[in-house]
Amino acid sequence: MANPFFQKENIGRYVNNPNFQDLRNAYSVFSKSRNPMEVFTNMAMQNPQLQPVLNLIRSGGNPQQIFMNMCKERGINPQEFLNTFLGK
Repeated sequence: MANPFFQKENIGRYVNNPNFQDLRNAYSVFSKSRNPMEVFTNMAMQNPQLQPVLNLIRSGGNPQQIFMNMCKERGINPQEFLNTFLGK
């Protein structure tokens, strides 16, 4: 079943949304960082919604698996999300 997040009529609304641009900016900061964990820790201090993810990572969770599980919980196809996010 197609994810409504990625339906053609919705995709422009999400990709051009300032929050999506913030997400892309965060990705850029992570990818250029020498210490992505430090960046994420600082983000979690500013945004309490990230605290559970930080706790999962600190307790030895695999970040990729955490992402996949969170997508599944929300009914999001992770590969479609990544492709859109990366502009593919």
